Amino acid sequence: MKIILFIFLLFSPLLIFGNMAEPWVLGSEQSTLYGAKNCHVSNEDIFIKLTNKDDFYFTKYKIKYSIYSDVDQTVPLLFIGIGLSERKLVTVNNSITQIKKYNSKNAAEISYSKDDVLPVNEDDLIYFDAKLIKGINTIYIEYDSYLEHNNQGFIRTYKLNYSLYPSKFWASFGTINIELFLGENLKITSSNIGEPRLEKGIAYFTINTIDKDKIELEITKKTNVISGLLIIMQPFGIATLFLVFMFAYHRKLLIENYKQKKLKQKSILFLGILIMPLMYYLVFFLSYPLIDFSLGQKNSKHGYIFLYIFTLPVVMLIYGLLMWIINHKLKLKYVK
Repeated sequence: MKIILFIFLLFSPLLIFGNMAEPWVLGSEQSTLYGAKNCHVSNEDIFIKLTNKDDFYFTKYKIKYSIYSDVDQTVPLLFIGIGLSERKLVTVNNSITQIKKYNSKNAAEISYSKDDVLPVNEDDLIYFDAKLIKGINTIYIEYDSYLEHNNQGFIRTYKLNYSLYPSKFWASFGTINIELFLGENLKITSSNIGEPRLEKGIAYFTINTIDKDKIELEITKKTNVISGLLIIMQPFGIATLFLVFMFAYHRKLLIENYKQKKLKQKSILFLGILIMPLMYYLVFFLSYPLIDFSLGQKNSKHGYIFLYIFTLPVVMLIYGLLMWIINHKLKLKYVK
């Protein structure tokens, strides 16, 4: 046990070279619709579908607003979506509505009051005139967006953010219903709006009282038992476990050789000192594609792991010293 602990401590400095690359890629940020104080939102239905493209997921949004208006009126409405794709579509009462350029004295910000000023880019705004009739109106907004995600590691975590802050600019804002299409390969690992109801790969949320400024969800890929175990071990653990078995085998060869008095101890000793650390590094580097393969994905990023190879001389020296001590004790025991 002491020897195994020593080997673990011996190779633990290799961990310092990881995580040197940019860890996160920022995604799109969007909000509910900025509205008018003389209109009431009966409910907002948010349909979100996660789509895989080249091993990355992005979102397709379709948002339905049911808006009650006391009179026939045309109301300018604004939707903010930072980093959205070019595909944007707005319909008001089943009629496609033109997205206009947002004009203001200061195009770099929008303001609903002295205390509510938000810096924006014109390309991030979906601004349109909604021709509302007296009674219930239906507005659909459709667009694609990108998800914030970590740029390294075996499991990519996606962050979905949706601002609820603009809801206070309506006369009233009713229930928000969310349908998140996860499919068979994804799961929600974190939510600030409670646990969803899951049914056939769809997560259902209902927000009756808006007491948060934004919706925050974290989503990752599901793992099977084998890939889950490999991820827990990590390449360092896999390679270290392999080295423990190889170390035991190397020691066993030396003992058997001394017992049988074949006089090949030096060859076994020095070949083992040369081969075992090299095999450790080989298993270490091959563990990365092995784990990726178990997850059904292409090569993931892990920073500058090639720097590990520069520790080989030190590892070989310490391993050699350990085996030399063991060989010396065996010689005292078996050679008379």
